[in-house]
Amino acid sequence: MRPVRNALSALFVFALFVACLVPAAGAAPAAKAPQFLRLETEAGNILLVFYPGLAPNHVANFKHLARTGFLDGTRFHRIVPGFVIQGGDPNSKDDDPRNDGLGGPTVRDVLTEAEYQAVVAASKVLEGKGYNALTGEARLKAEFSRTAKHVRGTLSMARSQSVDSAGSQFFICVADTPALDTQYTVFGHVVSGMEVADKIVSAEKNPAAGRDAPAVPVQIIKATVLEGTTGLSAAERGAWDALPASLKDVH
Repeated sequence: MRPVRNALSALFVFALFVACLVPAAGAAPAAKAPQFLRLETEAGNILLVFYPGLAPNHVANFKHLARTGFLDGTRFHRIVPGFVIQGGDPNSKDDDPRNDGLGGPTVRDVLTEAEYQAVVAASKVLEGKGYNALTGEARLKAEFSRTAKHVRGTLSMARSQSVDSAGSQFFICVADTPALDTQYTVFGHVVSGMEVADKIVSAEKNPAAGRDAPAVPVQIIKATVLEGTTGLSAAERGAWDALPASLKDVH
């Protein structure tokens, strides 16, 4: 009888373990911590919340670029009152505004070291067979949404005429821009600092450098990713708490 009793005891323990893994009926899943991006600019700070449920690849790409310092030193090279401010181009780090708006990340910029070494190895195999290497520009496939709207404060990705061509350039809407809906990938929203965006977009322009080029482009000094609300300042936390629920978690 002892083996049977031991077997029943083991079965009971296993059933109890499984029951602990299965949430109770009607229990709500644990909420995921919000993810933020703080842009420290020469005109002030802008805090944005990411929408990973809406555009997971774009959020992951931007978080990687921010954490590696890729965005630091870039400038808002395009300002269109009543429309958007645009930045994130590595070309804007130099003093030649004529190449602004044409740059973006390479494959090396968007991968971890281990991932990049795997690409290098694969490239060698391809080159040995006469194919092109896996190098050059890194471009994201679009993650368009039928429900997310381009409203004042929307964070969205710029692209070329090709749909799947986003890289590092982004824009923040300073007004409702419904014409952009379903055409560009929305991946976040401003939590605080819209007054900074308004200041940037209203600056004097330099027509010689391009129709929408600012005379003195505002630089992004530091881009910082924040996981959860712990790292927010008191003012940022207040702005987050006051942000409408519809703008906190968009899917």
